[in-house]
Order: sequence, then structure tokens, then C-alpha cells
Amino acid sequence: MANQAMTGIAFGLGMAFLATRSVRADDQAAWMKFMSDPVLQQHVLSAAGRSTVVLQNPCPEAQYSARKTFIAHAPVNFEGTGQMVSGAFRQVVDEQGCGIKRVLNVLILAGGPDDLKVMPLLPGTTHADATLQKDAVKYAVQALGTVPGGREANCQIGYVADTEFLDQENTALPGSKGPAWREIWTLASCTQSMRVPMRFIPDPTGTTISAGPSTAIQVIPLAAPHP
Repeated sequence: MANQAMTGIAFGLGMAFLATRSVRADDQAAWMKFMSDPVLQQHVLSAAGRSTVVLQNPCPEAQYSARKTFIAHAPVNFEGTGQMVSGAFRQVVDEQGCGIKRVLNVLILAGGPDDLKVMPLLPGTTHADATLQKDAVKYAVQALGTVPGGREANCQIGYVADTEFLDQENTALPGSKGPAWREIWTLASCTQSMRVPMRFIPDPTGTTISAGPSTAIQVIPLAAPHP
């Protein structure tokens, strides 16, 4: 399926990284010291607050709490001083306020000594790594074009409001890194949200992404804001 994006709407993530693996560091003491750094954790909370879903739904009273939940996107390594010098992992952050609870995700990436980046990923419980997230958004947007009313005319707002992991299949394709799995992605525009079934199928060369079918995509009007 060809990649395409909804006209006038930015769904991009900006960067792409490696496949998800179990978090592991050679020096567990360095890992614990690194993750307990209050400056790093403040950067994580700040990045969570820059998530598109948060910016599109501002809540001045929102509170953010970083979980001790980490998902590696590339093996993490430290130098002798305890500084992270390579690898990438995701940390989960909870947002609560204005009657809403959200699961946010933040990527921490080291490209070398003194080269640490912290940036938001898509919200929710998706099992897709950053590369798959960036690619899958395009398929989800394209699938909306197959549904009557799936794209709002004259609307310049569009973002992924949530992702939900559903289940994983029992068997994997020969030579792949794991079984296929299913998720529901919720996209939001000006006056409606769209729930799009997503399927990720690892194979020996990567991961195939499918969105839909159109008969399973739900278009739901957004509740009017309180006066």
C-alpha cells in the first residue's frame, strides 16, 4: 500500500529507530543511576507534555507521572562514568487532569557521548516501535479515505489520540522476529474520532502493516466542549 498523508495535516514523528527488544544493560548499577537522574526524568515529563494529543487538548491542571516502565528500541550501553552512549528506549508516562487519563510514551535516544535526545512518541499501549509508528500513521490515514466521512472537509487538525494493543497471534512466519499482532488506533480531527484496526505482521525482511478493512473503521462524533 502506497504511503500518503492527509492534506494539510501533520502526523509525523520526526525520527525512526530500531526494533523493540527487552531492556538490558551490561552495568545494572549504571542503568539504575541513569534512570534515577532527576534532570533526565524532568526532561521525560517535559517531552510527554509536548505530545501532540496533549497540545491538541490542553489542560493546565494536568499532572504527569513517569512510570518505571521501559521498553528498549535498541540495546542500551553506558561508558565508565555511567553516561548512556548508545541505544534507545521508551519510558511510559501517565497524564491525569480535566477528567482525562492518558498513557503517554517518551523515547530516550543516545547517539554518542553528550548526545542524548528525549522526544514524545504516540500515546497508548501500542507495541510498535518508533519506526513502525511513523510508517503505520500513513496507512491509518490512507485507510480513512476508504470510509464515507472518514476525512473532514476543510479541517486542518489531525493526530493520533490513542493506540490500544489488542492481542498477538500464536504463530510466527518462518524467519520473522515474532508473531503478528493487532491494535486499534484512534485518530482525531476537528469534530470526530476514527477508530482504525491495525495489524502488524513481522516477516524475514521487516514488518508488514495493514489498516482496516474499511467496514471495521468507526467514525465517532466528538463530544461538544462544555460551555
